[in-house]
Formats: sequence, structure tokens, C-alpha cells
Amino acid sequence: MKSAENAPNFYQVDNEIRSIGEAEGVILMPASLAWKKFDWTKDYFEKKPSNGFFLWIKKSQEERLNTLVEIASKNIFQKMNNLIVVEKGLNIKLSSFCRSIKRVKGKHFAKAKIVIKDNSSLDFVQRNAWGDKDEFKADYEFILDKNAKLKTTITNLGQGSSITTREDVYLLGKKSSADVRIKMIGENGGTFFSQSYMHGEDEVKGHLECSGLIADNSSTITSIPGIICNSSKAELTHEASIGRISEEKLMYLRMRGLTEKKATELIIKSFLNS
Repeated sequence: MKSAENAPNFYQVDNEIRSIGEAEGVILMPASLAWKKFDWTKDYFEKKPSNGFFLWIKKSQEERLNTLVEIASKNIFQKMNNLIVVEKGLNIKLSSFCRSIKRVKGKHFAKAKIVIKDNSSLDFVQRNAWGDKDEFKADYEFILDKNAKLKTTITNLGQGSSITTREDVYLLGKKSSADVRIKMIGENGGTFFSQSYMHGEDEVKGHLECSGLIADNSSTITSIPGIICNSSKAELTHEASIGRISEEKLMYLRMRGLTEKKATELIIKSFLNS
């Protein structure tokens, strides 16, 4: 399976779109062009977007779709405004990766709306990796119609970064369901402030899991999960946990010949894959 890193359908570096790949049954273009071309997108964009992408999926895909957005130059400010729409009756897999690839002190602010229409399912993986002095802010909204299904893992790695995120999952359609997992890893003085909410209406099911891993004494994570329900027929659950890297695990790996750095990397990798 191709990854977002080696075969992106949408690829942007700094504020320049480098490539947009084609796929049958998929319309992919800059968000500003979608605003002009499709009047109905104005129902989702709060105002005309200046940056970001529009992904309209109208046919089930055998391959996972991928997007990749990078900061490679100093003092870049990316302000992404993305809209993803999955039409009715589709099974879709989508990965999105945002990161800085050098010590650039970049800013990446992102607002994304993901609409899953009747009887469709979306397997969505979002990975964000930021370095020293980077600033990352993200606001994700998932909107699920009747019998729509969402499975998503959103991972934020902050190595000396300032990260502020919010996720809202709206289970609007009857029998819609969502499994949402938020993971945060703080290293080298990284700071996190995360809010995640599951909104339930009618006969719906949803689970929200927020977990954080702190790799040193200078990093901090604040995680606020919440459930907002207005129906006795909704079944919504959540759980949250924040912990430090276990000294016992570090010692175990060190005794088997790994350096402390390699042992820490292995523990973080295991956390991400769990």
C-alpha cells in the first residue's frame, strides 16, 4: 500500500502546490478554485479560502488516497482550509500527513471539514509531526449523515512545538457511528492543548479515546475530551489517559543493548502503533 510520503494525491511544500494526482471518481483541486466552481461548497467554507485543498470523492477507491503538506523554509505561515466530501454508499481510505522537515520555526494553521454522506464509511488517518519552535493549530469537523461510519486516528508529535487542536465529531444521521482516537507525543519541551468532542443525535454510536505520552520533564499535555448528547437513544463513550515513558521499560531495553535514545524511539513507535 502506498503511503502519503511517497505517493501523495495532493502535495504542497510551504505555500506552493507541487502536484495534484488524478483518480477516477475523485475531484481534487485547490480550495479557492472549488469555491468558484461549486456554489454548494460555500455551505461549508465560512469564507473564500486562500489556501488548502478540496477533495470530492464520488466513487469507491481500491487504493488509499493520500495528502502531504510540508514546511521546508524558515518562517513560513501555512493557513490551510480543507473540505473533504465522501458521497453516498462509498468505502474510502484516506491518509493525511502534515510536518516540518527542517528546523524552520514554521506556523501551520488548519481548518478541515470532513463530510461523510449516507451509507458511506471513511477510514481516516491524520499524522502531524512538528519540530522545535513550530506552531501548529488545527480544527477538525467530521459530519456524519445517516448510517455513515468513521474510523479515525489523529496523531500529533511535538518535538519542542506548540500544538493546539480541536476535534468535533457530529453524529447527525440515524445509525451513524464513529471510533475516534487522538494520540499526542510530547518531546523536548513540546506543549499540547487538545479538545475533542463527540456530538450525538438520535440513534447513534460513538467512542472517543484520547491518549498522551510525555517523553521528558519539560513537555506538557492538556487533554479535554467531551461528550455532548441530546438523545436517549445515543450510545456515546470516552476515555482519556496521559502518562510518561516508563523507566522500567527504558531499563529493560537498555539492558538489551539499546541506547536511551533508541529505547525511547522504540517505546514511542509502540505507542503510535497500539
